Amino acid sequence: MPPELNAISSDPLERLSFMQASLDHLTDLVIVTDASSDPAIIYVNQAVVGRTGYSRQELIGQSPRIFQGEDSCPKAIARMGKAIRACVPVRVELLNYDRDGHPYWVDLHITPLRDHSGTVTHFVSTQSDVTERKRTETELLMFRTAIDQSPSSVIITDRSGRITYVNRGFEHNSGYSSAEVMGRNPGFRAWKPKTAEEKRQFWDCLYGGQAWRGEFINRHQRGHRMVKRAVVSPVENPEGAITHFLSVEQDITAEKEAQEQLEFLAYHDPVTELPNRRRLFSQLSELLTLMRHDREFVLVLMDLDGFKRINDAYGHLFGDQLLKAMGQRLQQHAIRHESELVVHLGGDEYCLLWRLAEENPEADLTRRLESTHRLLSQQMMIERQTLSMTACMGIAWIDDASETVTSIQRRADLALYQAKQGGRGSHAFFVPELDAVARRRVHLEEGLRLAILRDELSIAVQAQWTPSGQLQAGEVLVRWLKGPDGNPVSPGEFIPVAESSGLIKPLTLLVFSKALDLAAELQALELDIPLSVNFSTELFRDESIINGVLELLDESGVAADRVVLEITESLLIDTQPWVQDNMARLAARGLSFSLDDFGTGYSNLAYLKRMHLSELKIDKRFVDNLPGDEDNRTIVRSILSIARQFKLRVVAEGVETEEQMAFLASHGCDLLQGYLLHKPEPAEAWVAKLSRQKN
Repeated sequence: MPPELNAISSDPLERLSFMQASLDHLTDLVIVTDASSDPAIIYVNQAVVGRTGYSRQELIGQSPRIFQGEDSCPKAIARMGKAIRACVPVRVELLNYDRDGHPYWVDLHITPLRDHSGTVTHFVSTQSDVTERKRTETELLMFRTAIDQSPSSVIITDRSGRITYVNRGFEHNSGYSSAEVMGRNPGFRAWKPKTAEEKRQFWDCLYGGQAWRGEFINRHQRGHRMVKRAVVSPVENPEGAITHFLSVEQDITAEKEAQEQLEFLAYHDPVTELPNRRRLFSQLSELLTLMRHDREFVLVLMDLDGFKRINDAYGHLFGDQLLKAMGQRLQQHAIRHESELVVHLGGDEYCLLWRLAEENPEADLTRRLESTHRLLSQQMMIERQTLSMTACMGIAWIDDASETVTSIQRRADLALYQAKQGGRGSHAFFVPELDAVARRRVHLEEGLRLAILRDELSIAVQAQWTPSGQLQAGEVLVRWLKGPDGNPVSPGEFIPVAESSGLIKPLTLLVFSKALDLAAELQALELDIPLSVNFSTELFRDESIINGVLELLDESGVAADRVVLEITESLLIDTQPWVQDNMARLAARGLSFSLDDFGTGYSNLAYLKRMHLSELKIDKRFVDNLPGDEDNRTIVRSILSIARQFKLRVVAEGVETEEQMAFLASHGCDLLQGYLLHKPEPAEAWVAKLSRQKN
């Protein structure tokens, strides 16, 4: 022992002073208590004063519980109490509080001191301040908990790229457990291997100390495809060396699918999944940009014949299935090149963009049109219903790059309109003259609107006779004797204009009103001659028109049985409830119905049974070539047989020869109508003639 220490040690007070000075230099907190049942502090070193803010005078005689608070762990306190009572050492971590109430953590060791006899005389508590460590541990725990509970996939790899950690989000998202992926390279999940260049760019970025951002396409443990948006960052140690890589991945599969769906819907029709008008315009624009001056491409607009009747008969769901099946058929069999397109423009309208053979495009187009007509006519099965379709087509050549997409479609539209005039299954090419036809339609529409407002339309009558030669009834026909250019306009020209423009409603009310005036004149002459008036199917969907008809009937004073409304089969198969309700309203007021052109549409005997019909009309096309045409003979006999079963009167239209009349009369046709018996004549002249004959 050094002589200086021996000198100090020989005096107990000096030794105590030396020990106190030594303890005051310790960074650890030292507290000495007595060994009573409720230990009291007898000594604290300077570290305790500095950490807690209490002075020695304030602490001497106090219980060590002065440092404890409401968040101090009860279990740790209980362990200390048990050890003190047992006079054994104890070590705990405890949350304490300083004089101002601020918390701090200590790693606390309590050791009993014994005298020479072994009796415990004091307890020495040595405490290390671990507040910073506990804060770090808490933050790490929060960080770990947050990572584990994060829905994102978190992967940590070592410098060589082998997995050392994955969170629960990874396990949930990938289907792999942590144990299954440890030590593996994350690339084992790749949907397809990266190229050597992609790998080089990836690792160059990371080893250069930069974060890599991008998307991965991975394979789920169950095998399905997943799209991940990832940020991979290098992790450096304090010396700046890269030790690990941290990857945070988000599953964006649903987002990508939604984005792809939106992009698909932007350029495709949702019913048929075919390209839509927007896609057509885009492709046509690209085509015109690259166009050479030749006749290599054509645009074919196609409109299915009779689709509306099918929709009305079987419902829109059935119609959608038909449109989809037709689109698939065109996609599979009417397309030859990648540059070609099948487009569903909406409703029953399709569009074909064709690239034709360069050596003889006209002949190639003819072959393809014929092939497409045959393709459409092939039977298809929809919900156990067998159907075959026809379509009208309008064709426009795409001649040069100076054209616009709008002008090309307009020309095809005009050609399609022309094709429809030729009947089902027709096609037509655009010719410059169609521009004049389109302008005339617009001109006629405006002229017809003014003619209706000014009451410039008139009516004519074509009489209906019994086979024995008695005048039985008449059909009212509308006439436009002074069109926009001062000349008469054929009903075959202005009626379609009225239907397409919506003018058919005021036109029908006008004709019905004039027919009632004529019926009133006949009624005044005591002539029992019912008059039939054509009534468009569309009108039965409009309650205001039905109300107008009933008001006109009331105002006229004409008996309801003097007026017959001619309807077509499309009305009978209309599934909308208000159509049937409106028909029932008219029937309840005494109006009767004649079914025009029976047998030309989708005839259904069930409709004949439940509707308010009094008459069937045989269309002129079945009367033509009688009695020589065997098919027409069979059809006419069948219609007459059906009518007798349902107790309906039958009118044959288009009777023009003695032979036709004889055949119809011999088979029991009730009424005959046609040029052989009576040509339509103005209503005023017709009723005047009847008046003279009566007098």
